[in-house]
Amino acid sequence: MANESNDPKYTYYEEVYKVFLNTVDSYDFAQMDDDELESVLYGYMDSGRLLFSTYIAKDFMDDDPENKRFNFKMTRVEIALLAQAMKLEWVREHLNSEELMRKAIGDRDFNTVQGYQYLDRLQTMEKQLSREITAQINRLEYSNPELYGEMK
Repeated sequence: MANESNDPKYTYYEEVYKVFLNTVDSYDFAQMDDDELESVLYGYMDSGRLLFSTYIAKDFMDDDPENKRFNFKMTRVEIALLAQAMKLEWVREHLNSEELMRKAIGDRDFNTVQGYQYLDRLQTMEKQLSREITAQINRLEYSNPELYGEMK
């Protein structure tokens, strides 16, 4: 994935993907070929960046898929925050598949195999990530002197 000719004026998808992959444990990713992995990661990123739709400092929808980059440079905090939003999307996907499994095999059988504990952990993680992302976006915006001037 690494490209030696990356322009430092931009943030490349791979920079965000690496941070995201360091936050999740999933054997599914290791089993994918490069094209499939890139497609899945882009899907998480594309969904995750919607959380930034109200973010004033930068337009996270402003990207260049052909060159696999954003048309601006993100700070490390913004990269970490977008990776966290990707993780939220990953958690939601697992949460939905667990809920479908519970419905398919029935509540009693699902509880017997202790799937409910995993489902509870996913629900807790989803709520926590969502709150953290919203709070961090708010902190970033209110601490940006270009947007609001020096707050005293």
